[in-house]
Parts: sequence; structure tokens; C-alpha cells
Amino acid sequence: MVMANRDNRLVKPLTELLFLSWGPLQVVADEFSKLDGAERVLIFGSWAARYLEQPGPPPHDLDVLVVGGPHREDVYDTADQAQKRLGMPVNPVIRTGDAWRTATDPLVRQIQSAPLVPVLMPDGEDEAQELRRLGRHADG
Repeated sequence: MVMANRDNRLVKPLTELLFLSWGPLQVVADEFSKLDGAERVLIFGSWAARYLEQPGPPPHDLDVLVVGGPHREDVYDTADQAQKRLGMPVNPVIRTGDAWRTATDPLVRQIQSAPLVPVLMPDGEDEAQELRRLGRHADG
């Protein structure tokens, strides 16, 4: 078995390069950008926590929140495509834009209070704006 030498100064930048060019962030962006009716797409759960450098076990799946009004079947087909590319389960959750903005849904409140990684945002909005809206800073 092969394992990265975490003491090597090249491990962190190479890991980041892989995350940005092929990893879940890029695959979710590629696949979910094709959805009609999606206002925004975010990754949450254990993958988001590890991506944001919070300690814990490696994630075994990927939780994706789709905000907007896409067809449920299209979201699940898209998640299946992402799952095939990543080789790990992709669990989609769909919530309306109003549910996301008002945060009256317990799951939405939980997602907003935990680690999350914005993937696709409405035109003119970026990750930093989304995190500020949620009362967070872009650096964590």
C-alpha cells in the first residue's frame, strides 16, 4: 500500500490541486451546473468539514444541497452521474429558495450552522457573499 508522506511540504499543495481539478468540488460543479431550476448548490457534511480542514475521519460519501426548484428526478440523475465519476455515494437534498433564505426548516438550519462549501451561486454572487449572509467568514 502507498501512503503520502504528510511531512513533505509538497503534499498539501498537491492535495489542493487535485481537489480543485478533479475532486468532488469540480465534479459537483460540472454535473450540477446542468440542472435547470437550481439557484445554488452547496456541499455539506463530513466532506465539507474535511475540506475546511476540520479534523475527523475521511468522508465516505458526499452530501449535496440543491436550492431552487429543479425536478427531483433530474437532481437524482445528476447525483448518480457525479457518483459514477467520484466512486463514492452522492446524497442530494433539495430545498426551495424560500426555505434556504428563511431557514425555518430544521435541516436547513443544521446545514447553515455546520461546515458547508458553496459550489454554484446565483449570477453576481460569490462564495464570500454567501458565507457573509450566513454570518461567517470566507476563511472558516
